[in-house]
Amino acid sequence: MFADFSPDCLDQMRYAIAQARGREVFFLGQTDVTLRVVQVEVLARGSKKAVPAILNTCSHGDVVIHNHPSGNLEPSPADIDVAGLLGDLGVGFFIVNNRVDDLYRVVEPFAAKNSEHLDYGQIQDLLGPDGVIAGKLPDYEERPEQLRMAFAVADAFNQRQLAIIEAGTGTGKSLAYLVPALLFARDNHERVVISTRTINLQEQLIRKDIPFLQRATGINFQAVLVKGRSNYFCLRRGETAGAELGLFDQEQSAELQQILSWAAATEDGSREDLSFIPSYQAWEEVCCEPDQCARVRCSHYSRCFFHRARRQAARANLLVVNHALLLSDLALREQTDNYSATAVLPPFERVILDEAHHLEDVATSYFSAQITRFTFSRVLGRLRHPRKPEQGLLPRLLDQLTRALPDSADTLYRNFHETIEELTNRRQRLYELSIGEMQAIASELPAALGKSVGSGAELKHRILGDFLSTELWQRLCRRLEGLRNETVRLEEGLTALLRLATTLPDNIAEKVNPTLTDLRGMTGRLSVIAGELASFQAATPANCLWIDIREGRIGRGKGLLTSLCQAPLDVGASLKNALYDRVQTLVMTSATLTVADSFAYFCSRIGLNHTEAGRQKQLALHSPFDYQHQALVVVPTDIPEPGRPGFAEGVRDAVEKALRISQGRSFVLFTSYALLRDVHEQLAPILEAQRLRCLRQGEENRHHLLKRFAEEISSTLFGTDSFWEGVDVPGSSLEQVIITRLPFKVPTEPVLEARCQAITAAGGDPFMEYTVPQAVIRFKQGFGRLIRHRSDRGVVLILDSRVVKRGYGRIFLKSLPPAPIIRGSTEQVFATLRQFFQSPVSTKETR
Repeated sequence: MFADFSPDCLDQMRYAIAQARGREVFFLGQTDVTLRVVQVEVLARGSKKAVPAILNTCSHGDVVIHNHPSGNLEPSPADIDVAGLLGDLGVGFFIVNNRVDDLYRVVEPFAAKNSEHLDYGQIQDLLGPDGVIAGKLPDYEERPEQLRMAFAVADAFNQRQLAIIEAGTGTGKSLAYLVPALLFARDNHERVVISTRTINLQEQLIRKDIPFLQRATGINFQAVLVKGRSNYFCLRRGETAGAELGLFDQEQSAELQQILSWAAATEDGSREDLSFIPSYQAWEEVCCEPDQCARVRCSHYSRCFFHRARRQAARANLLVVNHALLLSDLALREQTDNYSATAVLPPFERVILDEAHHLEDVATSYFSAQITRFTFSRVLGRLRHPRKPEQGLLPRLLDQLTRALPDSADTLYRNFHETIEELTNRRQRLYELSIGEMQAIASELPAALGKSVGSGAELKHRILGDFLSTELWQRLCRRLEGLRNETVRLEEGLTALLRLATTLPDNIAEKVNPTLTDLRGMTGRLSVIAGELASFQAATPANCLWIDIREGRIGRGKGLLTSLCQAPLDVGASLKNALYDRVQTLVMTSATLTVADSFAYFCSRIGLNHTEAGRQKQLALHSPFDYQHQALVVVPTDIPEPGRPGFAEGVRDAVEKALRISQGRSFVLFTSYALLRDVHEQLAPILEAQRLRCLRQGEENRHHLLKRFAEEISSTLFGTDSFWEGVDVPGSSLEQVIITRLPFKVPTEPVLEARCQAITAAGGDPFMEYTVPQAVIRFKQGFGRLIRHRSDRGVVLILDSRVVKRGYGRIFLKSLPPAPIIRGSTEQVFATLRQFFQSPVSTKETR
């Protein structure tokens, strides 16, 4: 009878009815394509006077579920009236008893209606030159490319396409996808997920673009920023930590007290709402964790910050998430074969991926695994603190049972005591073994390979076919197998403890349930560690495996740290199964998806080559900016190439000359932090003596650096990775971007090396098919920092002469917008640079 309900829905209804003390409760149930109820929320309690509000909340295909406290499920005349009103809206109506084990179907759920197609005219009325948005923007500029993109996104919704859209800087891509997304969500009562890579873009969408659309259009819709679970304070864990503050050291106890005081007053409950940045150790004690959540069985469930946020997400039209959270949801759905109920996110079938050029890297990171000594110590420390034996889940449980169990339960108490004592011993054995074996690998492997580690030297050793037959690998596997076996033994012991806990009387089980929930979570984590150890030993060809050994901090001292690493060689198949084949609409967009005007590289790397060709749509929209007059690309040809003698000195001297000419107002982008540090250390005293402020990445957080840079007109910012993209500084604060070196990734990085070898084995050219395109995307991002507005102007100075001397350099230059390119000796190009900055209009040379 209840096969058409997910078990989670049944639990939630029983809990809500119990919370209402058996009185009347109205629920809204959402159904999947099979008309199974996969999600419920409480609409109203106690009275049919709430019916008007219920009618305003329901959508076609939903089901309203109402309990009869009497247990008599025959519909009353009032029920029949409500059912009739709901039926007119395409909404079903069920009656259940208080135990939710009996059901009367008054009106069956209705099958989903056909999607309402988006209308170009409606989009034109909002985004067109004479549209609503144009009238609300004081600095509105007509953008034909924005309208073309919005129509392409509408097509993707209407025709269930996979759309790949490159939208050059200045297109206004956020509004171009938000307008059709919100219209579709509103007209079809479907949620749309918008996923980004960076927090900056998420904040722009939630704090700027979406509120503007709501004000400008008057369309009533709800958008929610969905954060990962660990961002939220857990009331249950906070309560436990507050009761045991004496178990923490003075500093951590004081920090936890601050967090607990904040938690008592906060409405949001998320870490971002804190007035200070908590330490990892303190926040880990009180944050929400998926494997330590009792859900509806938790006494704090109705007030839970995380679940309140998820209920808001379930009602929203637009969900703004990051790529990692989206992948978490997709992975969970694939593991559980659940594509209709809530996993990490509420169910969805329409996705917009902004900053899509990051998808391969994010997917690689998500599906990777790394095991270190700290992987073990984080779990084992939760079971029992290594230096404070009275702190941890095992001593906590024993202490709770000592106080809760009556003298008459002496036999049961002894069973628990013996079990926990044995588990404490197993925990200590695994703790010591994990440190010993990881340290042994850190000593044996470098010695066997004739390598030294320490004082800045690091070893990254890939596990290849020949190595798998060596005695060294066999010895390493024996160490890992011993670790895995000991991990499994501890996991099995904890499982036995949890099984023993099922024999506790109900009233005592209720008291210790929070601790048991946490122990269940630690048991699952041990299972994951054991699985990852087994996967590393298996060394399958689909994964890149390597051992990383480096010097690092251990406690208050230093030592060698061993990391057992594995990452997938190809994420395309996983993305196809979990994403492309599962959603009806997917729009992937970025300012940098093409290489030399082709999407081939992007599509091949993320598995789009294996999707239905007829379902794909590709569109490249050029930037509306006039690069011929706004920008200039300058390349000195007489600076030594990277890796050759004199390169670092040549970069230093060229940067100094360029900054003097531009009077600061520049980004200097590096691919190496060592070169950045050296150049900055040598130039900062000289330039600052001339009142040219030199800011360096790492001096303070990114946000403060950018704020200072924008405010101090003659400043220069020296940056690496994170400053190549996602930085928006329009106006005269930034008029020069200096690219010190083409952004090729380090060829010795294990995953990069493995992927190159896989391309070679397949008969391809890894440098031209993978290394160059990857660098071109990054190069385009760096170039894109310069012109952010129609009134901006500036120079991109490229100090890597390979861009004009090597054949592949043409690919880099062809991938840029059509700005004039000046190449020549240092003396010649800097003369042009002076002319540019002295003239109100840029040089009008063509390629």
